[in-house]
Amino acid sequence: MWRTEDLGGLELLRATLSEFAFRPHAHEEFFIALTEEGLATPRYRGDTHVIRPGDLVVLNPEEAHAGGPPAEVSWTYRALYPRPDLMREIMAEFPGDRPTMPEFGGDVVRDREVAARLRRFHRLSEPPESSTLEREVYLAEALVLLVGRHAVPPHAPRPPGLERRGVRLSREYLQEHAADNVTLEALARFAGLSAFHLCRVFREAVGMTPHAYQTQVRVRRAKSLLRAGLPITLVAAEAGFYDQAHLTRHFKRIVGLTPGRYLKDATT
Repeated sequence: MWRTEDLGGLELLRATLSEFAFRPHAHEEFFIALTEEGLATPRYRGDTHVIRPGDLVVLNPEEAHAGGPPAEVSWTYRALYPRPDLMREIMAEFPGDRPTMPEFGGDVVRDREVAARLRRFHRLSEPPESSTLEREVYLAEALVLLVGRHAVPPHAPRPPGLERRGVRLSREYLQEHAADNVTLEALARFAGLSAFHLCRVFREAVGMTPHAYQTQVRVRRAKSLLRAGLPITLVAAEAGFYDQAHLTRHFKRIVGLTPGRYLKDATT
């Protein structure tokens, strides 16, 4: 278990259990668990549920649950514990007379799109080179989808709208702070929108997430610095990448060449 201090102290857990069962207990926060491998048979909401790879267990604060994997079976899962104040912010994305706090019912959430985004967010929270903005975007998109599709009752979030000024300000901010570890909160505050709404309107208007746009800006900056004659290791730092390997990975994804090959071709 670890805490992501740059995301407000959100707690995350990665575990593999065998020959172990939780006693009945509850959390102060929401509990969201994504099964990666194995099988679990937890008990909650008056029944025993069979949890398989790709399945999500989503529980409300103070909702009792117990159990673990069956005998001679292991269970590998990733969990996060969003605080109620974070989930209240999510609810602002939904119009109408909605409660201030989402509530989840039913047994098991099976949603490949939500699971993929949560898995990506969780895995990105482990390596040191992952940017705060990238993780925030995956988390925001996952939670909006989760609440919209699986809270009681399901409800579509409000349309993204145009919000041209907010998107323009966001793009300018990312261009001016290309090398900085920009947070979604800071970007949204500058744009005058909520963090979760900014994710949606930015993707709608630009065709990519704020983090993808930030990466594009950084790669363009790297190309300019390479053409100016700076060594690749210095280019990585100046353009905002964690190290040369981080630069190379993203550079090739966008340009189609490694920085070294690009530098060779651009100077011949």
